[in-house]
This record gives sequence, C-alpha cells and structure tokens, in this order.
Amino acid sequence: PLPAPGGRAGAAMNRSGMTLLELVVALAITGLAVSAGYGAFSTLADRKEIASTSAEQTLRDVSARASLSAWLSASRLTIQEDDTEFRAITGITREKLADDDLTFFTTATTPVGAGGSVVRLFIDHSDSTRERGLVVKLREWKGTRTLVIELVPAAAGLDARVLSGVFGRRQWVHSWVSTSVLPAGARVQLSAADGDSLPSIWRMPITVSLEGGR
Repeated sequence: PLPAPGGRAGAAMNRSGMTLLELVVALAITGLAVSAGYGAFSTLADRKEIASTSAEQTLRDVSARASLSAWLSASRLTIQEDDTEFRAITGITREKLADDDLTFFTTATTPVGAGGSVVRLFIDHSDSTRERGLVVKLREWKGTRTLVIELVPAAAGLDARVLSGVFGRRQWVHSWVSTSVLPAGARVQLSAADGDSLPSIWRMPITVSLEGGR
C-alpha cells in the first residue's frame, strides 16, 4: 500500500525541496543584495567622478597661476610711443575689498601670440558680461587678436602692489603709471567675498621681480 500523505516520506520530500514562501524570501533577499551592491558601486563611481573633476580643476588653476606669473615676470616697456605702459591703479569696492586694475606689456607667449601682448588684470563685477571674478584681457601688441579669460570666478578683490625704490628705500606701493620706468617687482593678492573662499592655490600672493625695474 502507498504511504499516507503527510507520512515520513512526505516530510522528507518537503525538507529536500523549496516551498513557495521560501522562494519568495530568497528572491527578496537577492534583490536587496543586488540593490545594495549597485548603490555601493554608484557611490564609488560618483566619488571617482568628483575626485577626477577636482583634480582637473586643480591642474587648470596651477596652469593659470603659472601663466600669470610668467606674463608678469616678462613685463617690459617699449621705446615706441604707444599705450604699453605699466599701470597699477588702486580701487576699493563698496564691500571695502581691493579692486585694483593692473595693465602691462609682456614679451612672454600668450594665447594671442608670441610677439608681445598687452595684459589687463582686473575683477569683473559687471552683470552684463559672461565672466566673473578675476579676469584677464589679452590684446596682441602688433595685431588685432584679443581674448578674455576668466581665471578665478570666486575672486572678489584684487590687491596689486609694486615694489619701488625710485624715492630711496624700496617699499611696496599701490599705484604706478609709467611708460619709461618699470617697478622693481610686482605682487598680486586675491581675496574672496564674505562667506566665500578661494581655491587654496590662489590664496597665496603671486610675487615676481621685474627685469630692469627700479
């Protein structure tokens, strides 16, 4: 005779198989594990992208700072009567931040050419322009090429000083306008608005000596 349902043979079959409830639970656990794994992978990918973006921005800042230092170090005056003066003009914003304007002629290679360029460095506060913060305007000296570059969007103040020994002891002064005499050195210091901060590489001043300056 066949064993009755629910006997020892039936119990053995139940233990060796999987009930519908056990299958549902297993699928649910698998789904949770897959979701958790995807979430962890997504987080790692996001962190990698953020780190990559941060590294690229740091490289751009390093390159921009090096270029600005090279342009300023190669400041020269020409013997021709034109507008290639070295000019540092002092200004103050309503927030009491330095708002200087620095213009000079450089013999260093710039994006507008290798034959000399006029460089103007200033803080752009205008709402009518696309650029913000520290901006450099480049103009080809013997040509028509021009270029505007946004260097440090977070910069709200520019303090440009020059080292002068014309009147005896060398000292840092705020203003300088001359087509015939270069200062002995130049220093550019940026500042951020209240509540903001600058990238770490721009918190240090750029200080250079000028060849033939005094």
